[in-house]
Amino acid sequence: MKNSNAPRPRTILIVDDDPTQVLLVSQVLAEDPSFHIVTATDSHDALDKASLYEPEVIISDYYMPRMDGAEFCRRIKQHPILRERMFIMLTSASEVPEKVKVLESGADELLNKPIHPDELVSRVKACFRIMALQDELRAEKQKLVEANRSLTESNRGMLDLLTTLVGVHIPNAARRAEEGRNIVAWFAEKLSMSEEESEPVYHAVMLHEIGKINIPGELAAGRPASGPEQHPAHFPMAGYRMLSRIPELGDVAELIKHQLENYDGSGFPDRLVQANIPIGARILRGINLIEQTDREKVGQKGLIESLRKAQGTCLDPMVAQLLEEYYVIHGDTLWMDGKRTVSVLELAPGMKLAADINTGSGTKLLPKETVMSANMVDRIMAHHQIDPIIGSIFVFK
Repeated sequence: MKNSNAPRPRTILIVDDDPTQVLLVSQVLAEDPSFHIVTATDSHDALDKASLYEPEVIISDYYMPRMDGAEFCRRIKQHPILRERMFIMLTSASEVPEKVKVLESGADELLNKPIHPDELVSRVKACFRIMALQDELRAEKQKLVEANRSLTESNRGMLDLLTTLVGVHIPNAARRAEEGRNIVAWFAEKLSMSEEESEPVYHAVMLHEIGKINIPGELAAGRPASGPEQHPAHFPMAGYRMLSRIPELGDVAELIKHQLENYDGSGFPDRLVQANIPIGARILRGINLIEQTDREKVGQKGLIESLRKAQGTCLDPMVAQLLEEYYVIHGDTLWMDGKRTVSVLELAPGMKLAADINTGSGTKLLPKETVMSANMVDRIMAHHQIDPIIGSIFVFK
């Protein structure tokens, strides 16, 4: 009766066009009862047997007719299952360049002829140990993937809960958060932000009003309240204190803390200035300014005027420009009629500007209605190398 707990035999495929060599290697390895030996004297036959038996270790001669060991090895390493198996190449090559060529074919081990039995057995057992370690690493990696997936789902659930909490307690917060999310997506595209860079900003904009839960209702709704302790600038710190207790939201908490920092250093709470303010917080500052603007009263024209006035003081000029571009395109769909956007590299003589050209630092290079000349294009290109133009360039069709 077979022992069901006995270890599964480990399959070894031996390939050599010399039957005597095949017999020699087989006899040496057959002394270990845990090895299941499969043989082939032709590389094409060996490929079929490798697919059938899926050996853990393949031992092949290098010099063989029709298909040599290097090509055989390459085909094995291209197989979706067999590519992970260990490949030992037997060769009589003595020169270093030849040995390098053998290893470059994908072989994991190189064994010189004539073969010493003890060395052969030792190499084969080493291959099995390596495969066992690789299996352990794969298993651990899979555990990490599953743990990370579980953590991600848990974090997503927590973020959804917090976002819902803000929406329930703060009037119109859900609508503002959704608009803010669209703005962040715009910035992520325009600034070529990676997922790692943009994800905390997405989370921060969805939760940027969470600190208002701790302040009076009239202030959360945007109405004035009395007392220095009820100053509207206090809600970022309240939000920071709430979220900083959650390790997974540490970077989000920092962005929320600094969402009212002004570009010129006059903001709250740390009076950070310019590049010392995280880019995500600078974007949030622009979103806050938009939320504080009575758009029903001033209209889109008034909103854009507010953004322009805030350049270099409240807002990073680049942020102000991209916000203006966002609302020009998304706020008034008729504005784009008869116009198109081009990149700096697409500028050409004869194009007529439909809007001012400004650099990322806020420098106005050319006013709208300007008809581009070759000299102007060259000047714009040269300036772009020093002070890049971040937003789109609008020209008439």
